[in-house]
Amino acid sequence: MSASAPELVGEPGAEQPAAPHFPPAGPRGRLGFAADRWLLAMGASLEREMEAARGLPWLAVAFAGGALLYFSLPSEPSAPALALVALALAAAAWRVRAGRAPLFRLLLVATMIAGGAALTKLRTDLVATPMIERSVTATVTGFVEAVEARRGGARLTVRVVSIEGARLARQPERVTVVLRGKAPEVGEGIAVLARLRPPSGPAMPGGYDFARKAYYAGIGATGFAYGKPKLVELGPPPLAIRLAMPLESLREAIRARILAALPGDTGRIATALVIGDAGGISAKAEDDLRQSGLAHVLSVSGLHMVLVAGASFWAIRALLALFPGLALRHPIKKWAAVGALGLTFFYLLISGLDVAAQRSFAMTAVVFTAILLDRRAISMRNVALAAVAVLLLAPESVLDAGFQMSFAATIALVAGFELLARRRRRARLGGETSLVGTLLRWTLALVGGLTLTSLLGGLGTTPFALYHFQRMAPLSIVANVLAMPLIDFLVMPMALVGVLLMPLGLDQPMLALMGVGIDGMLAVADVVSRWSEGTGGMAMPPAAALLIFLVGFLWAALWGERWRWIGVVPMLAGIGLALFPARPDLIIAADGRSAAIRGADGHYAILAPKVPSFEAGIWLRADGDARGVKDKTLTAGVRCDSLGCIGRLADGRLVALSLDRGAFAEDCRRAGLVVTPLHAPAACRTVTAVVDREMLRRDGALALTLNERGIPSAAPTAAGSEPPEQGRSHAVWSEADGDPAEASVDGEGELAVSETVLSGGGPSTPTASPASGPSRLDALAAVETSYPALRRAFMPPGPGD
Repeated sequence: MSASAPELVGEPGAEQPAAPHFPPAGPRGRLGFAADRWLLAMGASLEREMEAARGLPWLAVAFAGGALLYFSLPSEPSAPALALVALALAAAAWRVRAGRAPLFRLLLVATMIAGGAALTKLRTDLVATPMIERSVTATVTGFVEAVEARRGGARLTVRVVSIEGARLARQPERVTVVLRGKAPEVGEGIAVLARLRPPSGPAMPGGYDFARKAYYAGIGATGFAYGKPKLVELGPPPLAIRLAMPLESLREAIRARILAALPGDTGRIATALVIGDAGGISAKAEDDLRQSGLAHVLSVSGLHMVLVAGASFWAIRALLALFPGLALRHPIKKWAAVGALGLTFFYLLISGLDVAAQRSFAMTAVVFTAILLDRRAISMRNVALAAVAVLLLAPESVLDAGFQMSFAATIALVAGFELLARRRRRARLGGETSLVGTLLRWTLALVGGLTLTSLLGGLGTTPFALYHFQRMAPLSIVANVLAMPLIDFLVMPMALVGVLLMPLGLDQPMLALMGVGIDGMLAVADVVSRWSEGTGGMAMPPAAALLIFLVGFLWAALWGERWRWIGVVPMLAGIGLALFPARPDLIIAADGRSAAIRGADGHYAILAPKVPSFEAGIWLRADGDARGVKDKTLTAGVRCDSLGCIGRLADGRLVALSLDRGAFAEDCRRAGLVVTPLHAPAACRTVTAVVDREMLRRDGALALTLNERGIPSAAPTAAGSEPPEQGRSHAVWSEADGDPAEASVDGEGELAVSETVLSGGGPSTPTASPASGPSRLDALAAVETSYPALRRAFMPPGPGD
């Protein structure tokens, strides 16, 4: 027996090696064997994904998820605590980086999530924008920091030096003021009498929070000017404004040259494409572009940056290629990339440095950097790097519709063309073709490419457009196929050449050609918008539907193996859930001066003396209602007088809008719900549900969904006139009985309240809820608020702040 025999046979008393384990025979054994094979195949597939750097985009997703997690927290977290969690996770990932790949990857994802939340918190604390607490009329003195053209006027961003005529706890650093007529120039000192208010919160729960955007932009108040601003001497402006003044002068010079060559909407759209100022475009042109799906052309974003960068790169490289000695001895491709990056940066500067333009430039810079490093320019990895770069500078962008739609479209395009490239890699055509055949092939490639681009871009952006704007363009593919060749090959190239030739005075012919392309685009928008008139609207889908769709979309787009198609399942689930939107029975504006009530016909009626265009437009879009804010049916069934308004819910109960204290006596007795911008008397809460100033200041705009159907109230009448009784008895309660909150109940179980107390007069008018336990409002409806009980740092100040 050899020396190794004991290893095979085993010595007496030695521990015998374990026998190999085989799955039992039969169906269970075959099932276990199949499961093992599936797990091994999935593990091998995942490793191939990691080797192809497919994990990097998921780190960007995790970082964005951390920023989103910060905004979804119920109360403000501690910055040191978030930073410690992120550092601890990073240290744990570093310790297990070798030999424990699955755990390392999980810890790395967790680190990115914690890091995204910590960075967003740090950004919030560093901004710390002071906001005014209430509306005031005051004289604002400061430097003009930015000017944005509007129809008939402009909107100024003013760096505040002082605010006089109002007592403010904290003076804002910046305010925006809308004025009529000619605007002052950037850098000038002005004094203007203005009506200022805190930045507006959401018009309804779940809606866009304008106050959050203002907070991160450093704007502490918004308003409008009374009259023209006066120029005042304030000394030299701050350094940032002094640096921006030459650039603003250049932008104004470009604007003047464009408007001199192209009048009307053509010139206004040209200025939007070149300097990023879309103000002054007629309402019809805007509506046509929006309805046709071409409105994205007006905002300087990825499309414009790509066209400028691509045209510059191609032109510079073609010019250098004319010199064989230079082309053969030097990396002219990299030279062209540097030149194109410089021209794109110049375009970013003259376009106004808008957030969307900065985001698009970051993506373009990543692409050109890849060329300089001899890496593939268009890849999902570069998209991820661009997303992280944007979020590092402005993590709040994760909630911005432009950020979401821009990166969703880019991801869809990159994933779609990557898949198409793999399938066509072995299907390259060979041999020579005739001139006619070549032209036909190029034409088909152009039309097919534009169609595919529109399809992929629409797949990525439509869910976000429906959630944020409740609007989609059903014929956008037709409009883009017809109009984008004009934009790609005529408008933007001529805009680039025209701006470069302006110092030589040779820009007018180029601008004229640019105008021809814009006129063609407007003609396409006019025709397509008429074809799709009255379509494209949809009620706002639940946020859960968007999140579920997004998970499936990212799964299908970011992976490369066949199991990527599992993502189609949550995408379909999200689409299905979107078909069941939440449709509240009432929406109450944050100022308490208007409300939307759903009537028996299933549509909203606006409860207000005058329909508020801004809020009503948002409410109607969120409900999928195609009516405009000037539609006369919006006030059907609503009766108003000098004291307020009254309307009927679908179940017959009355809702009263009390705009004067004299309306409380009647409205509190008759209405099932009283809405008021005033402090309601405590007695009113003992007999009906109440939403008043204190609640609205605390919770913001409200959405109410009725819990049950009640007994129909009297037919709507003018506020202050008494409708006939329908089973709701009441007794009179004298002032001598004291505080109605402590009153007893009469023999039939009804509270007796005097008109003096209900109207807010008499010796006692407290505003706190008098009863413990569920309020009458909670019994009436489920209430959704715009703000949590504890205001976050980026929210407008609440009553206790």
